[in-house]
Amino acid sequence: MTLRIFLILIFCVLFSYFIVKNIWFSSAGIGALVIIQVYFLIRYVNNTNYSLVKFLDALKTEDYSVYFSPSKKGDSFAKVYEDFNLIIKIFKRNKIEKEAQFKYFKYILEHVNLGIISIKKEDLFKEHSEAEILFLNKAACSILNQPQHKYWHRMANNLPWLVEEIKKIANGGKALIDFGDDSEQKQLSLEVIEIKLLNAPYLIIAFQDIRSEIEQKEIEAWHNVIRILAHEMLNSFTPVSSLASTIKLMTEPDEEGKWNLNQLDEEDLHDINVAASTIKKRSDGLLEFVKDYRTISNVPVPQMKLVNVKQFLTDMKVLMSSAANEAKVDIKINPIPANANIFIDAKLIEQVLINLINNSLHALDGISNPTITLGCVVEPNKTIVMLTDNGKGIEEKIINQIFIPFYTTKKNGSGIGLSLSKNIMKKHGGNLLVKSEVGVKTTFSLLFRPHAASTILR
Repeated sequence: MTLRIFLILIFCVLFSYFIVKNIWFSSAGIGALVIIQVYFLIRYVNNTNYSLVKFLDALKTEDYSVYFSPSKKGDSFAKVYEDFNLIIKIFKRNKIEKEAQFKYFKYILEHVNLGIISIKKEDLFKEHSEAEILFLNKAACSILNQPQHKYWHRMANNLPWLVEEIKKIANGGKALIDFGDDSEQKQLSLEVIEIKLLNAPYLIIAFQDIRSEIEQKEIEAWHNVIRILAHEMLNSFTPVSSLASTIKLMTEPDEEGKWNLNQLDEEDLHDINVAASTIKKRSDGLLEFVKDYRTISNVPVPQMKLVNVKQFLTDMKVLMSSAANEAKVDIKINPIPANANIFIDAKLIEQVLINLINNSLHALDGISNPTITLGCVVEPNKTIVMLTDNGKGIEEKIINQIFIPFYTTKKNGSGIGLSLSKNIMKKHGGNLLVKSEVGVKTTFSLLFRPHAASTILR
């Protein structure tokens, strides 16, 4: 291109010179050469622009089959066309990678047990529109018993109750929904997440049927309870049955059917008395076991009142001071905001803390500098009352079993304290949690939800 411009300049100078010298024939020839060179320059520029337009169109339309051959345009365009081809190759590779990632994530979402639906947020509130469902996986269709709908209004017409629930939490939230017919009942755990893409709001609607999982957990819980009940009953009935057989043999009539009780000596009577005493003891133990079972299953409805946490924990320290002093354990209370308050049944929660403190006293036996620390954390969405001891800790293999009724590691324990405590917390709409490091510390957390328990007076 530089050569062409240089030649045009030379011819223009010669054309001017011949004009000045009145050499008209040569001027005409030089003028024709200037016109020819300008024509070729314009053609060269147009070809260049055409190549650039072709390159930009390829990027715009994502047509990555375009190829620029440097040999057709000479060495001056070799580097440019080489870069064009390289850029197209990079774009093509990036597109393939993105498509592969999209198919990969889509495959995952299609095969999870979680139902997922994605739509534009504005389409949620439109009726009878042709708005498309952006994503609907197999699990969603299976859970809702719906075909693979393409348009949202068809899903809305078939499941109006679901649409209403989604609208309630359209800005983000969770809900539990029961639905189904006489043949099959389901419980959905529904969550709606709002995201923005290119300044447009979209909704990701995720849900799963948790009824089967809950039923499975209930079955496992019943199996655990039955296992412990069977264990306790066998422990009671086995010696009772054996001793009853012994008494029966000692007091049976002879072959003629006569009762010869006078033949029983003092040792026989002593054995019968011991057997009867043992039977009574085991029977009384079984009665106490049944009473404990009734205690767990009949927790009264809490009579909620506003209680100041600091005062409540101070009263608990005074109440348990005698037992703590006897065990040589120090009970401490961490600083607590004076205005931290919770709605609770004080008598029931007092029983929970008594159980926990007694357990801690047992765990602190033989520990140097034994300490029980009471504390409270107040957050916008929950209030947590904590009890921590520096005792032996709870092994990981049993930490998930300590709340099972009648499960105990104590030699003379009943196994109802922690189970009863957790039940009381559930009645308060909260929960009882535990974390433990063996040989370091154990922390029990009484979690009170805001709707049922915690508030801060200002």
